[in-house]
Amino acid sequence: MSIKDVKKQCLIDEATQLFLERPIGSVTIRDIARRAGVGEATVYRTFAGRSALVLACALKLQRQASDRFLTAGQTGSGWERIAAFYAVFVDTLAESPALYRFLSEFDAFCLAERPEGLGEYAENIDRIREVFLAAYEAGVREGSVRVLPDPDAFYYTTTHAVLSLCKKLAAEGAVLPQDDRTDPVAEAQLLCDVVLAYLQNR
Repeated sequence: MSIKDVKKQCLIDEATQLFLERPIGSVTIRDIARRAGVGEATVYRTFAGRSALVLACALKLQRQASDRFLTAGQTGSGWERIAAFYAVFVDTLAESPALYRFLSEFDAFCLAERPEGLGEYAENIDRIREVFLAAYEAGVREGSVRVLPDPDAFYYTTTHAVLSLCKKLAAEGAVLPQDDRTDPVAEAQLLCDVVLAYLQNR
């Protein structure tokens, strides 16, 4: 790895930590440069702009999350592998709610900024989908999973629902009095349990 690559990775690492600690909109290039111990000009020479740096941080976090999905549920029945897949959402909420808060803000950032280079981000999402589909197909073959009319629609609908709930719970916190009546992790687990109960072939 060249010195330039090391500097770039250092900037991504430090910026990522800042984005996990604070809202994306509140983190400036000056903040990132100060955190990394470099001048602001170094940041601008390394990245085309702030949007490119935010996207690089999102890709770093997404790769880490993808790795968890890719290694989840390597053994067991198809249904058990799918259960391990959905457990990643819940475990991540318990261990790193800041990641979901970042993802919620990143969605809004993408809508506002329309950054270039979202192709890799989209490809990583498809890699996660393949994990689910492989477990689903194994489950259908062995009989632990019910046959779905449209596995893709099931995957996208359920993962969008679980992900959206996790982002809401992490980003918004307690807004109304009733928001404190349930534990966020238990709430996410309950939704996953509903999905898994529907999917299991009894």
